[in-house]
This record gives sequence, structure tokens and C-alpha cells, in this order.
Amino acid sequence: MTETTTEIISTKLNPNVLPHLHIWEWHIPLYLFLGGMAGGLLVITSIMIVLKRRFGIGPRDEGDGCPCLAVRIGSILSPVLLGVGMLFLFLDLAHPLYVWAFYTTIQPTSPMSAGSWILIAFFPLAVLQAMLVNKKFLRERNIGIVNKLIDWTEDHLTPVALVNAHIGVGIGIYTGILLSFFSARPLWSSSILGMLFLVSGISSAAALMLLLAPDDEKPTYSMIDANAIWIELVVVGLFVLGGITGPANSSGAMMHLIAGDYQMAGLSYMIWFWGIFVALGLLVPLLLEFLEAAGVHIKFPQVAPVLVLIGGLVLRFLIVFAGQTYHTFM
Repeated sequence: MTETTTEIISTKLNPNVLPHLHIWEWHIPLYLFLGGMAGGLLVITSIMIVLKRRFGIGPRDEGDGCPCLAVRIGSILSPVLLGVGMLFLFLDLAHPLYVWAFYTTIQPTSPMSAGSWILIAFFPLAVLQAMLVNKKFLRERNIGIVNKLIDWTEDHLTPVALVNAHIGVGIGIYTGILLSFFSARPLWSSSILGMLFLVSGISSAAALMLLLAPDDEKPTYSMIDANAIWIELVVVGLFVLGGITGPANSSGAMMHLIAGDYQMAGLSYMIWFWGIFVALGLLVPLLLEFLEAAGVHIKFPQVAPVLVLIGGLVLRFLIVFAGQTYHTFM
């Protein structure tokens, strides 16, 4: 064997060198989906609280300072979903017992370090908001420390909501930035990925609230979801266009996603992307919500939000898996 051949095998075609191994499995897409939806719920509920308290816009409050039912449920689900998502992230760690090491340093240029510290701010403020909007129920439980905390902060719900809106945006963008910093994987190396995951998370959150809201509140969340889908379609178009017109590696990776025959669960990436995500996850729900807003009776109104949730989940699986199965620099 010649020296040249040895060099090629040992440093170029070695699978430990080229980044096309499946390092991240199903745990990560689920974490990204639940984290994005948790951030979206925090954004929507926080903005709804501010709009109602400052401008009187939105569904009717329940009284005693408690917002409408969907806002109260969404505020509870936001930290719960992120907690479940972080459980999947914890299961994916090679050394889960050393997770505390994230909080021994601050690395602003590291998305994982920045995300870890954002999560520290997320949970206490999100839980506090959930307590404040559900204070009527909590006071009936007569838990001493909970009542004291509510008494101390109940007049500051609007500032808490304003801060939470920004934290929710940060969490939503972080789920995309976490991938986009991996420049060795050209499909992920896109600055618009953070915006795509943020808008998708808001759309998924609106769809979930649409499913849970009573009938008199549903039009509000249907409108939020429809507008989020419009924006998501634009961002998806920019993401695809940016990949196709980029360098050879970026173009090849994007074609691997949108036109490749590599399969996931028995279907090619192309079918998953255009058929499941774009068509069923975006276009069909947008059409159904537009028709419903126009006064057309939809026999099964739950179909649209369910499709949005499926599309949001499929997007994460596609991006994570296709980014790892593309053989870069070959």
C-alpha cells in the first residue's frame, strides 16, 4: 500500500473524520420540536396577556385577573413541554451525569452554552407566569408559599409577560441556531434556520392552543396560526433558495433534502419534505383555516391544527437526519 493511499484512508475517507455519521438520533428532533413549541407558547401567551392588559385586545378574561382559558392552559404547558423535551436531550447525552458542567462557564460563542443559560431564565419566569394567570385556582388550594409568591408579584404580570415574550423568542431561535453553528454540515449551516424554527414553533404552539381553546376563542388562534404559516412558507422558500444558490456543498445538501431518494421510515426525503411537510403540514392547514375564516363550514376543524403539529415534527426530523446523511466534502 502506497503512502498516498494510506493518507487518503486514514484522514480523508475515515468515517470518524468526515461528518456524515448519525450522531444525533430521534431524541434531538423531539427536543427541538417540543422546545420550539414551548418557546412559541410562551411568546403567544405573553403577547396575549400584554395586548389584553394594555390595549383590551383578545378573548374575554375569566375575571379576578385571570386571562382566557387558552392562555392559562398554554402558560402551564410551556414549561411542561420544555421539561419533557429536555428529558429527551438528557437521554441523548453520552455522559448525562456531567450536565452540571454546562453551568461552570459562560461561552457566548457556543450555542449550547448560551442555550443552557437561557433555559435557566426560562423556567422560573415561565412557571411564575403560569402561576399568576392561574392564581384563582391556586388560591383555592391555599398553599402558603404559593399565595405569598402570588401576592408579591401579581401586580407585575405585564412586565413578567414582556420579559417572557423575549425569552420565548430566544428559545425558539436557539433550537435552530443549535444546528446552524455546525458549519461542517452544510444543510445546517444557514443563518435562516433559527428563524425557520422560531416561526415553526410559534405555528405549532398556535395549533396546539387552537385544539385546546373553547369555541369562542378559536378564531383568535386560528388567525395567529394562519399568519405564522404564511411567514413560515416565505422562510422555507428562502431556506431552500439560499441552499440551492450557495456553494457546491450547500447546494448538494439542499438537493439531498428536497430531491434526494434517501429514505426515512420508508419514504424518500423528497416526499417527506414536499408531500408531508409543505403540502400537508403548511398548505392544506392554511387553506382550511382560510376557508373557515371566510365562513365555510369545516366538518372536522381539528384536522388543520393536527396537520400543523405533524408538519412541525416532520420538519425537525428531516433537518436533523438529512443533515447527517449527506456525505459532505466528497
